[in-house]
Amino acid sequence: MSDDEIKLLLEKNQSQLQLTEKQKERWHRKCICLVTLKNIEAITPLQFSHQSNMDDWLILNKIEDVVVGTSIDYNYDNAKF
Repeated sequence: MSDDEIKLLLEKNQSQLQLTEKQKERWHRKCICLVTLKNIEAITPLQFSHQSNMDDWLILNKIEDVVVGTSIDYNYDNAKF
């Protein structure tokens, strides 16, 4: 996309994106994917059993492996870091 096309796309979607000028400048010429969601429903957050060296991102076979009340100590042998 040209610089003008990027600016136009951001301006057209600014009401939903709510980007600051700093964000627009920082992310200019980066990849962008705009997704619109409809009929969004709130879900109850799950309580996680934070164990030893658990990071922000985990690749799990089953969510039950880390949910409070359903989990045993997480087996890092199957983890993909």
